[in-house]
Amino acid sequence: MHRWDVYRGRRTGSGRLPAILLFLLALLLVIGATLFFALPSYLVYSKDSVQLQLPGFSREEEEEEVQWEILVEQTPAPDYSDVTAEIVVQEPDYSNLHLATGADLGIVQSVYVPYAQANEEGINAAVTQCKALDVKGLTIELKDGSGQLLWLSETNTAVGYALNGTWDLSATVAELKEMGYYLTAEIACCVDNSLVSRNANLALKDAGGYPYSDVYGAWMDPWNAEVRQYTIELASELMTMGFDEVLLSRVEHPNSEVQYTRSMSGTLTREACVTNFAIAVREGLADVMAETGAHLSVEMTSDAFNNENVDNGQRLEYLLGVFDRVYTFTETYQEVYAFTGLGVDSTERFVPIISWTFPGASWANNYFSIQ
Repeated sequence: MHRWDVYRGRRTGSGRLPAILLFLLALLLVIGATLFFALPSYLVYSKDSVQLQLPGFSREEEEEEVQWEILVEQTPAPDYSDVTAEIVVQEPDYSNLHLATGADLGIVQSVYVPYAQANEEGINAAVTQCKALDVKGLTIELKDGSGQLLWLSETNTAVGYALNGTWDLSATVAELKEMGYYLTAEIACCVDNSLVSRNANLALKDAGGYPYSDVYGAWMDPWNAEVRQYTIELASELMTMGFDEVLLSRVEHPNSEVQYTRSMSGTLTREACVTNFAIAVREGLADVMAETGAHLSVEMTSDAFNNENVDNGQRLEYLLGVFDRVYTFTETYQEVYAFTGLGVDSTERFVPIISWTFPGASWANNYFSIQ
């Protein structure tokens, strides 16, 4: 008989739980004891921290640190305290200069407008003379040895050293181009009284260490990178403005012994100085010349053409390898024979600046010199 008054509990799996808990507690005690006695040998104490370095985990890092320490000891940092920067000039060879080939040139005939007459009144007078000569070309001197620009330039050097003029040249250029004129802008390069007076670090120095000057003005160093860059920036601005050609004057070396803005070593000649300057400017203008189709020319002194004893660094053969045309002030036209000896077409690549005219060749009429 089944008795309902007697309680009989049901058996379930929960009866094994105390045994599992006892086993885990024992295991934790064993692990704790092991760590207590074993870990101290892997603890690394420092002033600010305690680090655990287990076998197999920090060995590679230790080896890398050791190797790095050895490397540093074997290659100490160089000592530059006694180093003096200088430009090393090797024996130059300009016999294969082909930056300018005379391609895409034609005969250019213009009226020359010197710096003193380069204003609205002078341009009007020059245009009248062009009509009288039946030519459509103007060669305008926009920067002479004074260094003061006649136009409002946006170049950093012109703005920073207050070398700007007030002439809105771009409007004048646009008007003359619309009338069909071929325009050439002339700028002086290595003689600049204004810039030298405001930054003597760009100047050539005399024996006493003072900025060098002569009858032409104060000379800047053709080796100096800032001097070269200033010329590039001005020429680029004028080409972009619409000038068909930029004529560089005073690309030369003074006829005197001078000190440069950088220490020099190696073979250094005035010829190398001038030619290297010319190459740097031409290469610096390569992109804008390709974009605008503008030409780059140079003014050579009559003395350098005709007097072998004058050493101002200008050599016709090298200049023709860099510049599209060579200009010079002359009244005899005898300089043309130098081109014949080089096998160069002088009708397009030689431009005498003269007070008279003749047909069939290039020239710039120095109209204002006879007024």
